[in-house]
Amino acid sequence: MPKNRLFYALRPSPLARNLIGVQRDQLGLAESVVENDRLHITLGITEDFARQPYAEMQRLIEIGAQVSAAPVPVRLDRVSGSNETIALRPSRKIDALAELGRKLQDALSRAGLLRGGWDFHPHVTLLYRKGRPFTRTIEPIGWDATDFVLIRSVLGEHRHIELGRWPLVDSQGGFGF
Repeated sequence: MPKNRLFYALRPSPLARNLIGVQRDQLGLAESVVENDRLHITLGITEDFARQPYAEMQRLIEIGAQVSAAPVPVRLDRVSGSNETIALRPSRKIDALAELGRKLQDALSRAGLLRGGWDFHPHVTLLYRKGRPFTRTIEPIGWDATDFVLIRSVLGEHRHIELGRWPLVDSQGGFGF
């Protein structure tokens, strides 16, 4: 049974994390909520692993260290519910976010580590529940993401372990993929 999942993510600032938590708590009952310390936007994700994936973790740390990107202004202004989850999403494309997601997805793909069928659609999952789909606008919640992280999720334990953190720096004419 898979026990480990690796992914790159943007984590909200402390203020944004608390505002997102308030938004989540106003939604009512859920089968499972994503606690404030685990709120994130997934930028790229691997398949799940039954064992602790040491070689893959090392490769992802190397990839993270090679990524060059500018800070990302994140603005989430929609709550959308599917049949199984409720998430915060941006109503408009955020170019810097799309570019960072593309860079990481391409790097994961080249390394043979990108989860099959996964594609980047920026959102912060708030909770899991069974219900009808819906979408509504909210007062925007935002932060300027100045770094991204690599996380090992221990499945079934609701635990995230940060494995690496890299700055997002506005470097005119910088190289990197």
